[in-house]
Amino acid sequence: MTMKRKLVGKGAVSNIYLDNGFAYKVYSEEYPLDWIEYEVNIQREVIQKTKLRVPNVEFLKNNREIKMDYIDGYTLGERMRKEKYKASLDDLVAIQLSIHQYSHLNLPQSHEVFQKQLEESDLDESLKNKALKILQQIQIKQNLCHFDFHFLNIMYDHKDYYIIDWVNAKLGNPTMDIARTYVILKQYAQRLANRYLKLIVEKENFNIDEIRLAIPLMATLRLLEDDTVSFRDTLLELIQSY
Repeated sequence: MTMKRKLVGKGAVSNIYLDNGFAYKVYSEEYPLDWIEYEVNIQREVIQKTKLRVPNVEFLKNNREIKMDYIDGYTLGERMRKEKYKASLDDLVAIQLSIHQYSHLNLPQSHEVFQKQLEESDLDESLKNKALKILQQIQIKQNLCHFDFHFLNIMYDHKDYYIIDWVNAKLGNPTMDIARTYVILKQYAQRLANRYLKLIVEKENFNIDEIRLAIPLMATLRLLEDDTVSFRDTLLELIQSY
């Protein structure tokens, strides 16, 4: 790594550096190389098969890093805060719906992935069985779903929006992707969660009962992640809503 690189972001498993107009996502030595390559391949598939604005990526295997187009701007969340931007929720919903318009990419099927995650987890058996039962009730679809879609994964360059962090992307039923976003907003932007749900149902005429069915499932899967300890009680409440 060259000395001229500037650290612009820190994450749990990687740091982001800026160098000569490109961003570099640099991983720790402990992070598996095949996981880095998987992340790159997911993003390349989205770039090649859609017209969504997604930063180009290149896997630099020897350096354990991903080279990406640098988006000179800030997140939709920051735009909402800095500019007092009033249409942030409308933009969030519009972008998410644009993702769902694509289907049948060469990506994992979410039903298969989620079933395996639940079956192999150490969750309480009652929670696990409830989630698996819900999963079986949700219709299998092949739409492109981001599965980590929120205000901080949309970059704004003062003109256009770019969607980032595609590592969780899969094919699936949009109701699960919406439920996942709702659960994330309940943790980090609680006052917007119900407004988001109402707006996206109105925009695309979703069946609200189908989304409500998916919310306990996505809350259960969220329990498997490392950053939810302080949010556990709320997740359990969402799960008990079923």
